[in-house]
Amino acid sequence: MEPVTATRLRIERLTGSAADAEAVVGPLLNEYVRWCVDRLVEEGHDIGDPAEAVERHHAVFRAELPTLLGPRGRLLVAVRQSSGNGDGAVAGVGALKPVDAGTAEVKRMYVRPSARGQRAGRALLRRLLTDAAALGHREVRLETARFMTEARELYRSLGFTETGPFAGNEAAVSGFEEHVVFLRLRLPDERVLSSIE
Repeated sequence: MEPVTATRLRIERLTGSAADAEAVVGPLLNEYVRWCVDRLVEEGHDIGDPAEAVERHHAVFRAELPTLLGPRGRLLVAVRQSSGNGDGAVAGVGALKPVDAGTAEVKRMYVRPSARGQRAGRALLRRLLTDAAALGHREVRLETARFMTEARELYRSLGFTETGPFAGNEAAVSGFEEHVVFLRLRLPDERVLSSIE
């Protein structure tokens, strides 16, 4: 019988250069965007050249890296800690992009399938919302694909409500707006922050 390996996740903030951060999360984000594009294609949506769509979204991420790594932004990873193989493997990612003095946007929330069910997404979101409130943001917004039902359930369980498309939304980069739900949450709301645990 094989030994059971206990796995834990820790949330880390990435700092430093954009090149260093991209080396850590770039492969994970490519996996995420490819998954989204493939899923939309499977559902019969015409998105043009899938490879071009992936590259457009990765180019947006590269352009946003300095802001995400800046003092009012956040780029977080969920790192798998286990007593067996895989120590230090990045299992998830989430980012906070400042939009203006009182608004931030949650970006790039993604947890690898192998780490789902371990509350990694909830832990990443909790940290992002806590940091957003600490930075003085009063509203957090995000966009998520309609097919991401589990993610939408998590967001709604924390008080996010549906809103219309906002200026600068990423779905517009590839004409995905009709496939996306736009959500927002007012901060601080201690009830929300404490319910995330």
